[in-house]
Amino acid sequence: MSESYAEVIVHDEKDVKGKQLRICLILITLICLLFGAMYQALFFLVGIIMVPVSFTAFKNRYREYEYLLVSDELDIAVVKNKSKRKKLATYTLSELQCMAPVRSHKLDGYHSNPQLKVRDYSSGNTEHNIYSMIFASQGMLQEVKVEPSEAMLNEVRMHHASIVFSE
Repeated sequence: MSESYAEVIVHDEKDVKGKQLRICLILITLICLLFGAMYQALFFLVGIIMVPVSFTAFKNRYREYEYLLVSDELDIAVVKNKSKRKKLATYTLSELQCMAPVRSHKLDGYHSNPQLKVRDYSSGNTEHNIYSMIFASQGMLQEVKVEPSEAMLNEVRMHHASIVFSE
């Protein structure tokens, strides 16, 4: 089998609840500091304690996924704050059962399986081309959601043409 290589980096846009939580923490901190400075010192102390809590909530606010396809392996890693890289998973393409867009009917047979585990490594933006990759390894069925580039899609299609769909 010939060497194939593709690399994709996708910014995660799914963290809506985290953004709302951070905004609430900042507002509570500011209200406590202002109210405490004007009226009661107890609120000022609570506000001072809330400052480091608010900053730690901002600690991992930027996250992106990195897909690395080398030969017959797909490595997925997360990069937090553009500095910390952590490997999340490695998938072997020989265990790939199906690859199709998320809304494709080709995946309906897999979605009815109660043992299917879903891993979402996409940006979460429905306007992007998000694909589901179904892997069967060690008796376990996994759906991996990714946003492949055209080069990555072509590499997978070149080696596994019968199970890659792009409806």
